[in-house]
Amino acid sequence: MYVMGFDGGATKTRCVVGDLQGNILADSLGGPSNHQGCGPEETRRVIQSLLEETLSKASLKKSDLSYVFLGLAGADLPADFELLYGLLGPVFEGIPFKIVNDAWIIMRSGTTSPWGAVCICGTGSNSAAAHPDGTQAILRSLGYTLGNYGGGSDIANEALHHAFRADEKTGPETMLEQELPKLFGASDMDDLVTRFYPETDPNVYHVMKKVPPLVFELASKGDRVCQDILIHMGDVLGEMTAGVIKRVNIQDMEVPVVIGGSVFHGSNPLLIDAFTLAIHRTAPRAHIIVPVLPPVAGAYLYGLDAVRVSYSSELYDNLNRTINKND
Repeated sequence: MYVMGFDGGATKTRCVVGDLQGNILADSLGGPSNHQGCGPEETRRVIQSLLEETLSKASLKKSDLSYVFLGLAGADLPADFELLYGLLGPVFEGIPFKIVNDAWIIMRSGTTSPWGAVCICGTGSNSAAAHPDGTQAILRSLGYTLGNYGGGSDIANEALHHAFRADEKTGPETMLEQELPKLFGASDMDDLVTRFYPETDPNVYHVMKKVPPLVFELASKGDRVCQDILIHMGDVLGEMTAGVIKRVNIQDMEVPVVIGGSVFHGSNPLLIDAFTLAIHRTAPRAHIIVPVLPPVAGAYLYGLDAVRVSYSSELYDNLNRTINKND
C-alpha cells in the first residue's frame, strides 16, 4: 500500500509517493496547477503528468496506490471543488482521493496530528483551524474587498502609499521616500509616479516583489513607518487566525499554530511578534510552529491519516530522512 500527496500552487506543483512507514520513494516537480490562473485543462494535464512521472520513478502502478491527497491553491469555494473533482476523477480512475485548499497541508506539515491552526503569509494570506473532532474553519481568502488582508502585495502597497504620503508632507517621514525610487530605477518620487500613472509599467510587477524585504530591512534600521506596517499586518493576521480558532472552539487548548509563507521569514521579528500577541489575546496556550517539512509532506501525512496510519516517532524519523526539505 502506498500514498501519494500533491502540493499544487500558482507557480509550481510537487508530488510525492511513499509507503505507510513514512518512507518517500519518489518526488517530482511540475508547473502550476491553480485552475484560476492556468485554466482547468492545464491543471488536469499537470496533475496527470506528475502522477505518471512519480509512479514511474518509484516503479509503481496506479493500482498500488491506496490514497491520493491533494492540497491545491484555488480550491476555495464549492464551485471550485465541484470543478476539480469532476476534472480529476478520471485522472485517478477509482483511486480514493481528496482535494483541500493548500492551507491545510501547510498546517499538517507542522503538526503530529490533523488538528490545530495555520496562517499563510506569502504573496497573499489565509488562515484555517481544525478541532480534534474534525470540525474545520477556513477563510474565503478572496481579497481585501471580501474581507481578506495580508501578504507581500499588501506590504508593497502600504509601503508605496506611505512613501507618497511622506513625499507630499501628509504623513511621517520614512526612508522609503529615498529607497523606493532606487528600487524601481526612478530618480525621485515624482519620477516613480510615472511607473504607475497614467499606465502601469509591466516591469513594476516584478519589482513589487522586492518591496517587502526592503520594508523588513528598513524596520530593522529603526524606520517607524516600516515598523508600523509590519506590526499592523502581524496584528491583522493574528486576529484573522484567532477568528478561525474561535470558530472551531479550540481557543482554550494548547493549539499548535503553524506559520508558512515567505513573509513570515522576513528579517525583522516585529510581524511575528505582533501576530503572536494577537493570537495569545484569544488563545493564551497556543504555540507557534515553523514547520521543518515542506507542504507536500502535509499532503502525504493527510493521506496516511485517511488510511488510518497512526503517528509514531519512527514514521516521522523516516519522513525527515527520506523527503527533500527544499521546496
